[in-house]
Amino acid sequence: MKCVICGITIDSAEKAMDEGWIPYFYEGEKEHGPACAGCSDSLVELGKDDEMKIKEKYRGKIKYKEYQDEAPRESLVIGIALSNDLPEILN
Repeated sequence: MKCVICGITIDSAEKAMDEGWIPYFYEGEKEHGPACAGCSDSLVELGKDDEMKIKEKYRGKIKYKEYQDEAPRESLVIGIALSNDLPEILN
């Protein structure tokens, strides 16, 4: 798992829960997560609706490192060569 705020990683979800990570939180209507214990303690609070939310003074100021399940795909370049002899090949 990787914290979407600071980018620190941890080996397992079970270990993350033991260390105080939170699985998700909100900034406005948008859900983000997970967040490590350090980031969640400093930047996240329990809202009036019992949802974890970014503290007001940090809203709109955090650039998230969104969680990705798969590695980024590499670009693939394909070249095609055409010949002037194409009509002869078809006959």
